[in-house]
Amino acid sequence: MSRLQKLVRQFDRARGWHEVKPEHTFMHLVEEVGEVARELLSVAGYKDRAENLRSELADLALLLYKLADQLEIDLEAAALEKLAENEKRYPVEYSKLEMERYLKHRDED
Repeated sequence: MSRLQKLVRQFDRARGWHEVKPEHTFMHLVEEVGEVARELLSVAGYKDRAENLRSELADLALLLYKLADQLEIDLEAAALEKLAENEKRYPVEYSKLEMERYLKHRDED
């Protein structure tokens, strides 16, 4: 288990927050996704609120680590395994061609 996941576990246990059900943690996580979206829209609108975005992304990450811990998933190990799978699933050359296509269509909008 990653150091960060252990720190989140300790933080929650010290406050009794480890008693929160995973489904409620997930609801909080979804709320944070909305807050990140709002901050991204603010930044895209040329309002300099990058510090808020940084904080909201951190909230999102911490809740994701908490949820993984509640479900007894080593998030770092799972992410590394998924990255290795994605390396096979999305070869570099194919992915670059797909990205070029995406950028062409994006720029046409």
